Amino acid sequence: MALVTVLTLLILACGEDATPTATTAAAQPTATTAAATATPTAMAQAGAYPQAGVGGVPASVEKVTIAVDDWGASELNPWTLGNVSFLHDYFNLRIMMQDENGDTVALWATEYELTNEGVRFQLNPNAKFQDGSPADAEAMAENFRGFRGDYVGTAGYEDPLWNGSQLGDAIESIEIVSPTELFVATSRPFPAFMENFGGNAYHLFWYGNPTQLRKGPDAYRENQYGGGQYSIKEWKPAESILFERWEDFWGDYPWYQKPQVRLMEFLEIPDHSARFALVKSGQADVAYNIPWAIAKDLVRSEDTQRGVNPGGTDIWSQTYQGGGHLQMTFILPLLERESQLPEGRVDAGGLDIKQYEFPEEYRGDPTLDVRVREALNLAIDKRQVSATAHFGLSLPTGSIYAPGSFGWRDEVGFNASPFDPERAKELLDDAGYSDGFELTGHFGQFAGRPGIVEMTDAIASFWSKIGVTVTWQEHEPGDYVRGIRVREWPQVMVPTFGRQEHSGVRLNDSYHSTAGYIATWDDEIDRLFFEATGTTDVDDQLQALAALEDHVLSLKETFPLYAMSLITAYSDRVLAHPTVEFSPHFKNFDRLVLKD
Repeated sequence: MALVTVLTLLILACGEDATPTATTAAAQPTATTAAATATPTAMAQAGAYPQAGVGGVPASVEKVTIAVDDWGASELNPWTLGNVSFLHDYFNLRIMMQDENGDTVALWATEYELTNEGVRFQLNPNAKFQDGSPADAEAMAENFRGFRGDYVGTAGYEDPLWNGSQLGDAIESIEIVSPTELFVATSRPFPAFMENFGGNAYHLFWYGNPTQLRKGPDAYRENQYGGGQYSIKEWKPAESILFERWEDFWGDYPWYQKPQVRLMEFLEIPDHSARFALVKSGQADVAYNIPWAIAKDLVRSEDTQRGVNPGGTDIWSQTYQGGGHLQMTFILPLLERESQLPEGRVDAGGLDIKQYEFPEEYRGDPTLDVRVREALNLAIDKRQVSATAHFGLSLPTGSIYAPGSFGWRDEVGFNASPFDPERAKELLDDAGYSDGFELTGHFGQFAGRPGIVEMTDAIASFWSKIGVTVTWQEHEPGDYVRGIRVREWPQVMVPTFGRQEHSGVRLNDSYHSTAGYIATWDDEIDRLFFEATGTTDVDDQLQALAALEDHVLSLKETFPLYAMSLITAYSDRVLAHPTVEFSPHFKNFDRLVLKD
């Protein structure tokens, strides 16, 4: 419990600083993020971190090997990407990014201005792709066109793109003002435009070389000629990828420049203990997402200077707070609601709502009764799971939003539901299930989301004590996302999502009727969602988000479980890894500083 307290205090302290950075900057009607006027980051300040080429640290090292649990989709084409694939961070572009303090800073765009009418970008005039073609305003416009499906039916793009509906809803028109200036007019006020499409939060969009992409997916696989720091030297899907440094890389920001490491190798190692063993044996320099049972005994850089090798040990660690979120969602009430929709109904945003047939075999299912759902939630001791099975490295939460992010309220987030098995038994008895019942649950394990199996195992144990037997089915992450989108798996699922800095406005793509990764919705949720996302006024957004969260929780169809920390282990060869503490995405391994 002491560890839980420490983690809670840490999140409270840092959460106060997390909200008014990138998230509120993106929400202000005339907010601008400018690299030219930005305060130098900690990485640029003398002595903050070891720097390549300074103080005896080599300017270049030959290779680093990084073991990860997963990198998402093995698709290298950003226009056909059906799921996250953080490998793109290294060879494709994002519009902007976060520095290690969590502030939105320049990448392809040096600044942006968000208004109710749209977003204006100023691009770096030196940006280019590896074939020499300019990464200019026309290239950015071509990516937007490609994302929304303008080239479907040509050059091998036969099928509609998974992300086309998001761009189609968002973008009204695109105006190229100059080679370095682009204005994207939005169909409505879009306060989370950058969090959805910009790359500075948990991101699903990367921007590739349109010259190559227009040749079609087959040709693009042969040569991407990206605009990022690395090119792809060797690619073995689902096994490994070897990046080679682009020596003529154009970036010269303190947070985005030619990296120290010439060859960066990623190994996909799903077994958590095996990843750590690679670092322990010297076969890897970094292991991403270490099991908490191992991580609890590692030397923590946070005890001295976060992200800097403390010295005196073979292996050290860095902890990322609020990197993911797990909740429990009962799918049958949602299916029942959708099966009763009038044909052709549209939501408050004018979009068609899909209709799903309610499975006949589940009519009268226990989980359709709100008393049963409440009982199942009360039977779970979330605090005990965090303190024991999670070794104090998760945070029991009552919020649907990420700790410290936009929309988070301390009084909700730090107030996880109580553990009351006696009340749970009373509710089951009232609902007519005093003898219990059986049900099936579904989950998937995603990159950087620890503790899920421990939680599902604990849930099974807690529920067995009130007479309920659950059979958990684990799914491959990509298949799990697909199954959620098509409502394939009644009765209960435990969906997870990564931290999203503007998570309140973005709402994890879940809490509205046309969402792809859905938790729950009804007419009131729809109204509040479009109220929150239809204005750039921060106070109005926060008011709508608070009401939306209260209403979601009142339905007792979605129950937050825990927010997770993530721990990365480093060999003593790694001198520093400056990166954001409240982590929305993959960990900027281009910033590693190593000795030979």
